[in-house]
Amino acid sequence: MDVREAATILMRRWWLVLGLPVVVALLTVLSGGPDDVTVEARLRFAIDIPRSVIVEGSDEGTAAKIGAALIDDIARVIPSEAFAAAVADRLPAGVDVSAGEIASELSATDRHRIADVWVRRTVPADALGVPGADPREDLGMIAEKVVEELEENGSQWFARLGEDEVALTVIDGPTVSIAAASLRSRLELPMRVALALVVGVGLAFLLHALDPRLYTDADAEDASGAGVVGRIPRAKRGWRTS
Repeated sequence: MDVREAATILMRRWWLVLGLPVVVALLTVLSGGPDDVTVEARLRFAIDIPRSVIVEGSDEGTAAKIGAALIDDIARVIPSEAFAAAVADRLPAGVDVSAGEIASELSATDRHRIADVWVRRTVPADALGVPGADPREDLGMIAEKVVEELEENGSQWFARLGEDEVALTVIDGPTVSIAAASLRSRLELPMRVALALVVGVGLAFLLHALDPRLYTDADAEDASGAGVVGRIPRAKRGWRTS
């Protein structure tokens, strides 16, 4: 099968090749319901390494490497249930936070002694802007309590990691914003449409293989073993036929 023949097969069943992606796109949009958005409150903190833990002349005992190790350790502590419970104790009644909503990692701009911390929650888009029920208000309050916990008890959390002399300072935030949509949500509709297009093309070739009708002179010659000597034109609408 050459390219021209394949194109002819697809054009003959264009309604299937194009219709299936259109139907899938419409069903995806109509069944999606209200869009969800991710609200996040983000802050950054730095740690000061005491001179007592620095090992002079050691590549592994530098302030940069010790700081990176401690930030990596505390980044594992912040998402824990214990830290979430400590923050929740500071919140007023009716406002709560779970361990999965607080996270931390090494800062992308300074991978030595600075960490990014965020409180993130996915909510319906129509919940934004509702007076007294805007989730951004709760996340801003939770982030402020995270700051309080880090500033007041940061040395205690580091003490659990074996370094009770580490000082912690919040240097940025918290700031509340709408997080960018996830890659999965952005690609969901295009991927479904692309898959529907592939399925439509496959069905078009399958129907062609199962179709017993003859469309061209070559089809007739292959089926009959004889040459084509003439054609009967298709009757046009409005013509009288006997």
